[in-house]
Amino acid sequence: MANLTGIKENYQIMGHNYDLYTMSMSQEIWKEFVKKYPQANSGKLSIEQINVLMAEYIEKRNASAVDDFDGLSPHQMHLLLHYPLAEDSPLKWVAPHYESDLAAIPLLVLSDMLLAEIQKAGELRLTAKGNLPVAVCTLLVKKNLIDWKYMKYVKILSEDNIPYIWPIKEYLTTEGLIKKRNNKLSVTKKGEKYPKLAHSERLQQLLSFFTARFNWQNLYGIEDDGEIGNMGWAFSLYLFRKYGHETKNAQFYADKWIRAFHTQYWTERNNPAYNAIISDIRYAYEHRFFGCFAKWFGFAEVEEIQIPKQVRSLMEVKKTETLDKCFGMR
Repeated sequence: MANLTGIKENYQIMGHNYDLYTMSMSQEIWKEFVKKYPQANSGKLSIEQINVLMAEYIEKRNASAVDDFDGLSPHQMHLLLHYPLAEDSPLKWVAPHYESDLAAIPLLVLSDMLLAEIQKAGELRLTAKGNLPVAVCTLLVKKNLIDWKYMKYVKILSEDNIPYIWPIKEYLTTEGLIKKRNNKLSVTKKGEKYPKLAHSERLQQLLSFFTARFNWQNLYGIEDDGEIGNMGWAFSLYLFRKYGHETKNAQFYADKWIRAFHTQYWTERNNPAYNAIISDIRYAYEHRFFGCFAKWFGFAEVEEIQIPKQVRSLMEVKKTETLDKCFGMR
């Protein structure tokens, strides 16, 4: 992940104290710096003079467009990674301007429904395994807000069998909106106030949980601790907002993600020895980011086309109006 490492090091360098003898700096950055300022390596400049040149160099470097980041600068990518909804982030949060349109977002509707069912019950008794009752799961599924290609094979609509139900329960629990006691769920004081919040506030809270605290390994079990698709999710939304007006193969976005965050694999993409691992990264990204995240939030229209004699299907994606009403671009 060479580029991402570069970003982290850039921002260490951008601190107020530039001690060249102690600061962590990649050889790549140093070589670029010396090439631009050969006098820095001559031994004739003081540390203070070198630091002035370094500050100037880093400022320009962080503001320059990078091909691997689809033309974004390291500074812009830093914002997308760590402060995705900051005022100067390339991705602009515009949801408060479209409150009425947010009411139909699938994951938001279903989380509101589950909270309401628990509140109506007073204390909702769970199954022996600690799962939601089948009747409640059935109620959520029958809303037909999220389609799933394997639904026709499911005989019992349970928390274990429907992929989006457990994340909703986990959200309500983690955010302290519901609590579990004696194998029963009940709504907390915080949960009682939650429905009164604006749609955009509840959506932002749900989005924050799903992107910052929920492990995406639960969405597809490749051994990466949930990194693929989740890391740089705002960068992916930026790309989707930019290019999603046309239907595209989801691999288009997966490859841009690999190029930005796994440069070593992108460089070897035409090497047969890397075919398997790159294929796995692409599939995990497509399934997690589009098949689950973007689809469940109503940001994407997703069509999976089965290829004869192949296990994995072809995924085509296009952005929805909902995405445009949640996120703008700067």
